[in-house]
Amino acid sequence: MNKLKRYFDKHRLLILLVVILFYGNTLKNGYSLDDSFVTEKNNITANGVRAIPKIVKSFYIQGTEDLQFDYRPMVKISFAIEHELFGVNPNVSHFFNLLLYLIGLYLLYSVLRLLFSTYHKDISLYCVILFAIMPIHTEVVSSLKNRDILLCFIFCMIGVKHFVLFLEADLKKWMSLCVSFVGFYLAFLSKYDVLPYLAITPIVVFAKDRKHLKWAIGFCVLFLVIYVLFRLTKRGMVGKGTTQRAYNYFENPLFFEKGIKYKIIATFNSLGFYLAQSVFPFKMCCYYGADTIPVLKLNYHGFIGIAFTPLLILGLIRSYIKKNYMLLVGIIVFCASISMYLNFVKPAVGIVADRFTFFASLGVAIAVIALLKSVLSIEDKMPNNFKISAIVLIIIFGIITIKRNTDWYDAHTVISADAGKYPDNAYLNYKKGIDLVQSTLHKNGTQSAEQQRANIIEARTYLERSIKIEPNYANSRNYISYVLVYLLNDFNAALPHINRSLAYKETTDLYYYKGICFRETKQYDSSEFYLLKCIAMDSRYYKAYGLLAYGYNLNKEHQKSIELFQNAIKNGVETLEIYNALGKTYFEIQNNDEANTYYQKALKLDPSNQEAAAMVKRTSTTNHISVK
Repeated sequence: MNKLKRYFDKHRLLILLVVILFYGNTLKNGYSLDDSFVTEKNNITANGVRAIPKIVKSFYIQGTEDLQFDYRPMVKISFAIEHELFGVNPNVSHFFNLLLYLIGLYLLYSVLRLLFSTYHKDISLYCVILFAIMPIHTEVVSSLKNRDILLCFIFCMIGVKHFVLFLEADLKKWMSLCVSFVGFYLAFLSKYDVLPYLAITPIVVFAKDRKHLKWAIGFCVLFLVIYVLFRLTKRGMVGKGTTQRAYNYFENPLFFEKGIKYKIIATFNSLGFYLAQSVFPFKMCCYYGADTIPVLKLNYHGFIGIAFTPLLILGLIRSYIKKNYMLLVGIIVFCASISMYLNFVKPAVGIVADRFTFFASLGVAIAVIALLKSVLSIEDKMPNNFKISAIVLIIIFGIITIKRNTDWYDAHTVISADAGKYPDNAYLNYKKGIDLVQSTLHKNGTQSAEQQRANIIEARTYLERSIKIEPNYANSRNYISYVLVYLLNDFNAALPHINRSLAYKETTDLYYYKGICFRETKQYDSSEFYLLKCIAMDSRYYKAYGLLAYGYNLNKEHQKSIELFQNAIKNGVETLEIYNALGKTYFEIQNNDEANTYYQKALKLDPSNQEAAAMVKRTSTTNHISVK
């Protein structure tokens, strides 16, 4: 008990208070954008701990065969354990996100106390508090999908902490080295953001004490072994997988523009963005992309990046020569962490993201406190001007953070909040269109028909704007096709969108939409052609069978319906719908024996099927009367 009291000293209690004040309102949040990747009732994690063997053998994004990538089993394992113990509840999930953030901050405090052991302990506290209150962290803490970053950060801090403990114990605490090894390995299993610690850890331990040069080099070897182990684990569990997919221009023009000039421009723009967002988060967004953050021309972020590049280089050199260890650590942590997301080596989907700043913002916090320490001589006693500035900063950051947490309440609130900030964002217009449709359908019965139609027309406007921004955005075209066909019945307007989408990727749904459009515009031969194409692509696509049979039977072409369904059965498609449809067709041509046969087969597949049961009785009675 005394040990616990000593651990929760006033510094750690202050960190706890900051987390509660800044992020306590996330406990009321529900599921938000993309949380379904890792949780919610339909996710594998809802099955609890029994899902863990399947989780470790699955990709992080487990879609179709041509869309499965990344390996981050730790995040889904954490949700599986949580759901086993507490059920599937978004409020509980947000509590654990908050707890993980607090654990990460406590570990960070321990690491900084070790690294800055020659400084007053308050200095480490100031770094942690500044890092903790940065509004740029709201996406990571408020979005359940980003638990992978929190877990990766925790395991990175465990890795660094125990490697430093190993060195400071004169290499005697081999258990600490083992814990460090496991920590970094689990960090890789959480998210790839651990990779910069290949550079960060050896540099900071060598700069702290140059006698550790051999172990700094040894750490690099150890880290590479961990990386190889991670790669072998991934290959052993999921194989190579499919990591390539088609990209849209708005996601990042650098997927299409390969010139070195554009990479350099993108690097400066990205660097300036991350620096600006760390210090003053202006118009935070759940998704950026082209026309929000340019990469082919410099904007004001780029000029910030250009201005700070020599300052960062000069800061590294000067802090090393002057032995300003704290400033050196801050710059190294920032530069190494952000290097993954500068769009130079590899384009980032979305170009930039608030969550990409999480690890790098630690470097900003350390560097800022180091500079303030030098300028204001901060040590154990804070000058009054520093106190006043700190209070003002906490109030400003607190207001921004608390407000942004409410934006992340659910997918509707975050899309509504961000779409207005960036009206030329193709992705946000697409999501806004979907959100309007889904919320309207969800409120079906509580709104007038006129209001529902007005909402759907507004959704169409957002989707059309998305397509205008990015003409090749298949997702927007697919969804507007659905809206035009099913909700607005504007079949002529739907066809161009369907054709453009089909040029991108052929799907049964699109061919089915096309079949409906031709049918409703009285082009029956074309409708039949595309509905048969649906069936050729997927013999179990029953909607196409149903629409074809309806048309055949309406035109008294019952034999075509019979042949259609008989071919389905020959191809192994023996479903309740097929048997019911065959029974209905035979009944319409007054062949009650065959009708009875197929309705009985339907009833055998599903004894509770009321239609089949009623028709078996009806056709049996009819047969009995006719025989009599």
